[in-house]
Amino acid sequence: MRVKVEMNSKGEVKAHRIEIPIQGGGGELGQHAVTGLVSLISGLKEMKTERELEQLLSMVYGWGACCKHCGFLTEKSTDDVMHMAEELAEIESKRIEKEAGEAGKA
Repeated sequence: MRVKVEMNSKGEVKAHRIEIPIQGGGGELGQHAVTGLVSLISGLKEMKTERELEQLLSMVYGWGACCKHCGFLTEKSTDDVMHMAEELAEIESKRIEKEAGEAGKA
């Protein structure tokens, strides 16, 4: 897994880029399953509440477990993807908290 953090001129985090080599099998069906998992993970940034974030993360865990069980992802790839999803969920949780705090001040 490779992580790259881009900073702005003020030294604040501008963006994260995470690359994970995914290994597994299952042919076209496996590719569709892993694409669905990636789609769920990318949806984490669209959540508006902690509850929505928790629900989507639970779906990611379940989908990942299915991909692993069916052989679409190796155990290591699954672990790496789940770790990345947890990191992204933590980042989004902080964003949600910040937005809620700003909305409370308005």
